[in-house]
Amino acid sequence: MDFGVLGGGISGLATARRLLDRGHKVTIHEAGDQVGGLAGSFSAGDFEIEKFYHCLLPADGALLTHIDELGMTGDLAWRETKMGFRVGDRTWPLNTPVDLLRFGPLRWIDRIRLGLLAVRARIAGTAPELDDVTAADFVRGIVGEQAFELIWKPLLAAKIGDHYPALPALWLTSRLHREKNVSKEEKGCLRSGYRGLINAFEHDLVTRGARVLTKSAVGQLVNTEDGMQVVGTDGSTYDYDAVVSTLPLTSFQRVAPEGPVRDAVSDLGLDYQGVVSGVFVTDRELTTDYWAPWVDCGTTSQGLIAMSNVVPRELTGGLHVHYLVNYAHRDSELYGLDDEAMLDRYQADLLRVHPEAEGAIQSRHVFRAPFVEPMWTTGYASRKPAFSLDPRRLYMGCTAQLYPRVNSWNACCEMVEDLVIAIDADLEGPA
Repeated sequence: MDFGVLGGGISGLATARRLLDRGHKVTIHEAGDQVGGLAGSFSAGDFEIEKFYHCLLPADGALLTHIDELGMTGDLAWRETKMGFRVGDRTWPLNTPVDLLRFGPLRWIDRIRLGLLAVRARIAGTAPELDDVTAADFVRGIVGEQAFELIWKPLLAAKIGDHYPALPALWLTSRLHREKNVSKEEKGCLRSGYRGLINAFEHDLVTRGARVLTKSAVGQLVNTEDGMQVVGTDGSTYDYDAVVSTLPLTSFQRVAPEGPVRDAVSDLGLDYQGVVSGVFVTDRELTTDYWAPWVDCGTTSQGLIAMSNVVPRELTGGLHVHYLVNYAHRDSELYGLDDEAMLDRYQADLLRVHPEAEGAIQSRHVFRAPFVEPMWTTGYASRKPAFSLDPRRLYMGCTAQLYPRVNSWNACCEMVEDLVIAIDADLEGPA
């Protein structure tokens, strides 16, 4: 069959690979000037730095499979990492049970209860009944009010904003299950960066006969007698036997074909948080922690990711790369701040927490992405759309269907495996 794939992010690229594996023809439509989604990078001197922070986990089997198939396993670099937790004017290590017992901002009993949350996530992190419980109620019931208000409420609000009271416990426990269900904290990167991985995806697809069309924004999908037509925003048309959309749900709702499919997806009220990413390059180390949330610090940023504690520094000319981030809705005041105002806020944050950064900042940059984190609500598992919207004609595989997986590149690749199984079942069944 001849498939059109809408969207050239990781989901679209992985879908295209798996369709080619099955002998289908594939054309990717990407609205931007290059494929890769959040894998964009920028030049800083003689090296490339990623616009948004990324890391790999040893448990990321679906993504690591693609990396292996693309011949890039030798490009992987792994490092044991540490986490700090900034409360007020002090950063506390939070990596071992002993660290937790020494975590001064909480009472002894609350430290123990906080540890029980990690145990619960390991045992029942994906229990279906947690879909009907809010994360706030679930966490409060285990860690108590003080630990929730001091630690978990700021963390949930940092990720989802004012929407956090509706967030299902299943999302949170799945996240903890993925990140904490290991004997030690270890994270990885690709020496060629995520852009190198995207380049390998694109080279593989083109070499195997796929078409990759950039600057090919979709304006409408139209049912035809023999399949599905993609109408570009420039009026161009492309006819396919079937189409797979990996666009964010809100984008797909705008282009869905008239009729039952549009009616079905229009009722899904799922919105997305965007992200603001400030990148600060320094000539000295600021912390040995990979990740440190900032709570009650008077900062705009929700924390610091020191990517140079994962990425070998020879890949960044010996310099240190730090990310200051905020998850914010695309319509929010924070998301809409102009670049210089945002960077000034982030630089003030960095100097407040790490005054040793004074005079060490070599460059600063800010980037935004509007559709990053789905804003899940309780009971979403029963509302999650099927992959097959119109069998043999139209399929959807996007972040709206990741739930309860954590939104990550690996989760997208896992979802794609389920998506192509659904396509296979349709094609093998009666016409």
